[in-house]
Amino acid sequence: MEKKATQTTLPGIPELPLEEVEGLNLQGRIDRAVALLRMNEPLDGYYLAFSGGKDSSTILKPAQIAGVRFEIHHNFTTIDPPEIVRLVKATPGVIIHMPEKNMFTRIAEHNGGPPTRHRRWCCEEYKEHGGRDRTKVIGVRALESVKRAARWKEVTASWEGKQVICPIVYWSDAHVWEFIRALGVPYCSLYDEGWSRLGCIGCPLSNKTKQKMEFERWPRYAALWKKAVIKNWERFKDLPNKDGNPRFHAKFKTGEEFWMWWLCERRADYRREGCQSGFLWAIEDEDIEIPVEDMDVKYPDRIPGEEWTDYFERKGVK
Repeated sequence: MEKKATQTTLPGIPELPLEEVEGLNLQGRIDRAVALLRMNEPLDGYYLAFSGGKDSSTILKPAQIAGVRFEIHHNFTTIDPPEIVRLVKATPGVIIHMPEKNMFTRIAEHNGGPPTRHRRWCCEEYKEHGGRDRTKVIGVRALESVKRAARWKEVTASWEGKQVICPIVYWSDAHVWEFIRALGVPYCSLYDEGWSRLGCIGCPLSNKTKQKMEFERWPRYAALWKKAVIKNWERFKDLPNKDGNPRFHAKFKTGEEFWMWWLCERRADYRREGCQSGFLWAIEDEDIEIPVEDMDVKYPDRIPGEEWTDYFERKGVK
């Protein structure tokens, strides 16, 4: 169960409902973000998490305007789009944290299998570490998903009990772009090509359409994903679980079949359990696991044949 957000009292800045924040003009939103950062400035300065996406680009400017102490930190995943990498490297003062191994090496050797929608070990290992003993500034926004709206406030307690400051948590996409254009904030060139959300290439959290677009745009990464997933199958297909029972890998006759399952390109004889977006037995919905056979009953408005990943994106559940 995900930890609930706890809002810290802000002297002189009362918590506003979302609709009131949406009613603020550009200067009002900037002033609020700046005041938030000034009031909560820690003695050792902020740990500003910078992914290279538009939201992390947006939180950098209020920190500069506020005149607070901060460091810019980027966790290099090894599978970020090249355009993101160029922007990160061009950002003055950024501290880039390199992983011990590249992502594809870890996928090939991970005993839990390749990352899926419900086994997202890659996020913890490559993106979410760092700054756990610091007060962090992040670019999360409530309007991105139902879960983020429930989890995050302007000031939220981390698992370690440290403050996490979210200056743009109540901003919309339109607010972000108004800010970027008005203040001339540098941003990744992929947005100008029509990409709306950026992240790791081939991320299993993406819907099938977006993942396909990414693999067509960066085919070298598609080939590396496939090679790593097949290597994982080859490594674990004959190794039993700790209880002595066969691993999930044993369900597949070849590495190619395992790869196609990971892509959600399931064959008819896999039935409904053959796609990693459902991960065998359930699809997660707001921290409740629902047996696959009950999904059609709980979600009767799904378009026949619509991928579950596409359905949840359309419904606003990430």
